[in-house]
Amino acid sequence: MHIQFSYKNVTEKDKKFLETYIDKKTDRIAKLMNESDFSNANLEIRVEKFTKKEAYKCEIHLNYPRQNFMTSEDDHTVIEAFDLALDKLIIQLRKHKDEQKN
Repeated sequence: MHIQFSYKNVTEKDKKFLETYIDKKTDRIAKLMNESDFSNANLEIRVEKFTKKEAYKCEIHLNYPRQNFMTSEDDHTVIEAFDLALDKLIIQLRKHKDEQKN
């Protein structure tokens, strides 16, 4: 899986933390995809820190052959925003996997 990060108004500390944290979370995505789709997938993570309030917006785009998924979430910490967006993505992948079985 190819992972790409985009940041806006995010500190270096938060960038490094998120980039190492995602390595622990990719196995959740891998379990819901077959191996060839997982190896050809592109995961784009966009994180923005709002300047007027203490909050983050995290968007996750997952593109792989024949499918595209997108989730977005706002929260007070970068990790909470990412985790909530990832949970939404997992729900979408499970739903897609169930539809494929039927």
